[in-house]
Amino acid sequence: MQATEKAVAESQLATPALANVAQFVVEQASQRPLATAVIEQRTGNKITFGELAQRVENVAHGLVRLGLCNGARAVLAVRPGIDFVVCVFAMFRAGAVPVVIDPGMGKASLLKCIAQAQPDALVGIPLAHALSLRHRKAFGSINQRVTVGRRWLWSGPSLAQLQAQSVAGTTIAQTCADDMAAILFTSGATGAPKGVVYHHGAFVEQVRMIRDTYGIAAGEVDCACFALFALFSVAMGVTVVLPDIDFARPGAADPARVVAAIRDHKATMAFASPAIWRKVGPWLEANNQRLETLARVLIAGAAVPVATLAQLKPRLAPGGEIFTPYGATESLPFASISATEVLGDTCFATSDGAGVCVGAPLPGVNTRIVHAVEGPIASIDDVVDCAPGEVGEILVHSAVTTRQYFMNYDADMRSKIRVDAADGHSRTVSKAPSALWHRMGDTGYLDGKGRLWYCGRVSHTVWTAQGPLYPEQVEGIFLNHQAVSRCALVGLGDKGAQQAVVVVELHGGLPPGADLKQRIETELLQIAQAHALTRQVKRVLFHAALPVDARHNAKIDREALAKWAAAQRSSGSEQ
Repeated sequence: MQATEKAVAESQLATPALANVAQFVVEQASQRPLATAVIEQRTGNKITFGELAQRVENVAHGLVRLGLCNGARAVLAVRPGIDFVVCVFAMFRAGAVPVVIDPGMGKASLLKCIAQAQPDALVGIPLAHALSLRHRKAFGSINQRVTVGRRWLWSGPSLAQLQAQSVAGTTIAQTCADDMAAILFTSGATGAPKGVVYHHGAFVEQVRMIRDTYGIAAGEVDCACFALFALFSVAMGVTVVLPDIDFARPGAADPARVVAAIRDHKATMAFASPAIWRKVGPWLEANNQRLETLARVLIAGAAVPVATLAQLKPRLAPGGEIFTPYGATESLPFASISATEVLGDTCFATSDGAGVCVGAPLPGVNTRIVHAVEGPIASIDDVVDCAPGEVGEILVHSAVTTRQYFMNYDADMRSKIRVDAADGHSRTVSKAPSALWHRMGDTGYLDGKGRLWYCGRVSHTVWTAQGPLYPEQVEGIFLNHQAVSRCALVGLGDKGAQQAVVVVELHGGLPPGADLKQRIETELLQIAQAHALTRQVKRVLFHAALPVDARHNAKIDREALAKWAAAQRSSGSEQ
């Protein structure tokens, strides 16, 4: 066994035997019971760590009495807020498994995910329960209900009733590090949504890795614009402020409300999608304001425009820094880079077609860049490593890399690679630690400094007769034009003979007239011809607003855009 694979196996076997994420709440309540844990900016409601721990214990006791323990699965359909935090940690404490599905994926996909998860219970708001009654087939496995809010025509207790119980001295479920903790469905932005199985040990390691990587300390204040990240902050003893925004539509967030949440509570850190910071930065600049207390900003969910970093960083506290962690639902965090480093040298390489530098892999994260292949890879011995600087498929293994998808053997085969696989039929089993590599589905390369450069999704590579074109490399060149806000490379036709097309979104939308459109198109094609990497691009299309993913409102939906671009070939129209 190679040294890297040996380290991978040893890192998995070193995971503590017992682990339960709810223990973090108990520890914080013991150390700082009167400190505020969660604040809802919209309602003004707040809760201390001591109160949170007690509510979690009360609800967990009620869940156990309902039979929601020992790995029972429950769909969690609760809006971000204090109740959301209580429900998640209570389920962990009881040994139940929350099933988290992004409602932004649309009703059809949502129902399909619920049916796939085969949940034992539904813990949710009245609207979710009403939906379950209208779609009984998808919710057919449910035998218990907890209503967060007013109960109507269905059975089961309300969250308020469970919280009102006064219990003390109950034990936390004795879950092991390898016990299932949650099922988090991917957004489906680049394929069908999949249920990612998280184990308690992976969650514990995530908390530690995030805390240590960014130097986060108990007592800080986090303006959390993504509900799931708020759970990590609570576990670290950080006060979470939930701003008055629609968490399901971050791209529609009012920047003034985000700024108000940061200022009102003197937030020292904030986490949000690039879609939010693309609005907050210009708002701060237009109003000549700074965020004097904000020392640390984390931006994740998609590649972050250099312009966003350049505009936002001077508006932070003196010495404040922005970090853009890279990863996926299946393995996060993976790598990280600061705005200082991006603005110092990597942005120039990006504009010259190098791709997007996402920083060095974090300590304990093992990375390999291999030649991409279609279909499953049975064993790590079957991969071929790329030469230094050569673009290939990104593989990862770490203590926070998930091992399997829920009830989706095909996805396991496509995305997981066993180190110890004897044949192509070995299955990923949560109870038996094994050295696994995860295929990120991304392309990239490692530079001479050991930094990872992201070049786009494997499925978004455009295969022309002259060879592959990688989206992030090509798009970085076209973004040099001052009129371009965003752009996306798509391929038309059959693989191996695709026509490379760049779809452009301009600042302000579509060009106001045919003459201006023609001039910008000519200039963009001149840019393409001036660079060896983009000479195959012979066509530019204009789009008023590029479609984006439902979860972060930041990843360009290239599948939808490719279909749109193909339709323009015959019609000649653009939108």
